[in-house]
Amino acid sequence: TIGYVEAHGTATQLGDPIEVAGLARAFQRSTDSVLGKQQCAIGSVKTNIGHLDEAAGIAGLIKAALALQYGQIPPSLHYANPNPRIDFDATPFFVNTELREWSRNGYPLRAGVSSFGVGGTNSHIVLEESPVKQPTLFSSLPERSHHLLTLSAHTQEALHELVQRYIQHNETHLDIDLGDLS
Repeated sequence: TIGYVEAHGTATQLGDPIEVAGLARAFQRSTDSVLGKQQCAIGSVKTNIGHLDEAAGIAGLIKAALALQYGQIPPSLHYANPNPRIDFDATPFFVNTELREWSRNGYPLRAGVSSFGVGGTNSHIVLEESPVKQPTLFSSLPERSHHLLTLSAHTQEALHELVQRYIQHNETHLDIDLGDLS
């Protein structure tokens, strides 16, 4: 039920076919995917921001986490022609080239993230969206008009800076309930 794979995807003639072949073998053994039915989007953050060398893996992880959070799969930019050594029709993957809503189909959203290190380190992690927040006893209480927010700092300057950061954060994140902060 993995709907998106954030591949290492360096766009090399040799590396990408090896990566896609390995992912295809893993999917064939552990999923219900049918060859010839491209049902899992694949992409790489490198098409969006370039190769970040040592930080490439964390960039891919962040991209996948944000895709889960927003329920959308971001496009792979500048993708025109597939690597001739990759037969995507023989895999469960398709290169995602447009922003698309991510369909749950009765399952939580899940993404795989691959990252390879220059020294031979290979890693793959599977992320799953967090469960939908269930109403609690407190969510049924009437909204309060005032909230107590307790702040602490070592100096007056540090306290002022902390207050300013809270103000700035709350102004840019209007979806946060002040009751959750207090």
